[in-house]
Amino acid sequence: MAEKKKKRAPTLMPGDGRKRDWPAILSHIELEWVTEQSDCDRSANKDGDTLAFKHKGFIAELPEGKTRDAQGRTIQVGMQMDSNIDPESKEDKPLEFMLGTPKLIVGMEAVLRTMCESEKVRAKIPGPLAYNFRSGFLPYDTAVLYEMEVTRVTRGNGLPPPDAAVPEPTGTAASSWPLLLALLLLLALVFGGIAFVLKGSGSTKTPKKKEAKRDGKKKR
Repeated sequence: MAEKKKKRAPTLMPGDGRKRDWPAILSHIELEWVTEQSDCDRSANKDGDTLAFKHKGFIAELPEGKTRDAQGRTIQVGMQMDSNIDPESKEDKPLEFMLGTPKLIVGMEAVLRTMCESEKVRAKIPGPLAYNFRSGFLPYDTAVLYEMEVTRVTRGNGLPPPDAAVPEPTGTAASSWPLLLALLLLLALVFGGIAFVLKGSGSTKTPKKKEAKRDGKKKR
């Protein structure tokens, strides 16, 4: 009897507002425990809890025929594309994440919700639960492998208010939205300055005409 084809994972984006079935999401992720605590309560982590963790992300599978990213750079299976290590200072500083906030790719959050302090895991995450929503980062449907180690779990009191500022989704590469907003602001300032100059130059011409008329009346 032919093996039943595995159901495709749903495409989920951080902060998309869709209700999460975390056990169902986790079923699409291949987990390998490197360090596992036998007394860990896999259902203890809740929205509002903050986890500090170290991570490294690698390309696990590329779609057929895809060997370059959107910038034309060569990519290949096994290449590292993410880490908590600062690229400039080389500081190995754990990333802090509050469960339930749109800061991580959905696959990473699903894994963290099952982890306790001092545990390490390797997680193969399919494209729909990784970066399919981020065009221009990796080819669509690229599967990624994350090595994750939880260093601290801090229990919280639920999620902050909906209008509270939330960091950009990561997974952890930063989004291009801040750059776009800065560009739009710059354009607004430039066009606003041009409009002000034109308005100012127009207003200086009017008094001259009035002065000329007054001079003409005096001569008469």
